[in-house]
Amino acid sequence: MEAGGPAPDLLKEATRPPCPVYIRAPVLIPECGHNFCRSCLTRSWGESMSEAPCPLCRRTFEPPNIHENRQLVRVVEIAQRCDPRGEEGGSFCRTHQQPLKLFCQHHKTLICWICGRSREHRDHQVIPLEEALQEYQIKVGDCLKAQKEEKEKMVTYKTKREKQAQEMLDKIQKGEENIVAEFEKLQRWLEKQENLLLDRMKQMEEEIVAQRGECLAKHMEELSSLEDLIQEMEEKQQQPANKFLQDIGSVLKK
Repeated sequence: MEAGGPAPDLLKEATRPPCPVYIRAPVLIPECGHNFCRSCLTRSWGESMSEAPCPLCRRTFEPPNIHENRQLVRVVEIAQRCDPRGEEGGSFCRTHQQPLKLFCQHHKTLICWICGRSREHRDHQVIPLEEALQEYQIKVGDCLKAQKEEKEKMVTYKTKREKQAQEMLDKIQKGEENIVAEFEKLQRWLEKQENLLLDRMKQMEEEIVAQRGECLAKHMEELSSLEDLIQEMEEKQQQPANKFLQDIGSVLKK
């Protein structure tokens, strides 16, 4: 790529701050005409849905008005093919075309030696790439170890909770089975008691019916005798005095 040629300008136009790489899913702000990654612009305006400032010119715009810039999508694709350093700009500074050999502790990003002397990074702690790599490999390693330990704790806790929950479910199921068994047992006992009571009442019913028959027969017999006696006394009452008084004692005795 020749310095000062159109290709560097094309590569520069295909990127927009605050994102240091190619614009992804480019959107256009109609109020000022600037383009940004959708995700970067969304992070820039925060939660505001009424008004937000453009990251470049600070002109306010309404977030709902932004729309996709399809033409810029094509420009970015062409710029990526023209960039000899690869899709993400390789290890060279896009502004100064110098190797990214330094690391800014403040911005947590790689910079070139010219960026390191610029006003933006002048007061920041800048260290060599190799030193930053070693330092952050240790930090990432420690963080990874902590995350794995936390994951192991969570897995252990999850296993423990699942075991406890299963034990409780087993106890509940066993309790349900015991309740069903007890009620079945109680139901059989009640059915047995029901049959015993019904049999006893049936027996009492038969005894009462039999006694009633005997009493009725005896009553009918006594009633018949009484009717015969009444008839006899009525006939006796109609007899003349000599017959009436004859055997009067046996009649009264009856």
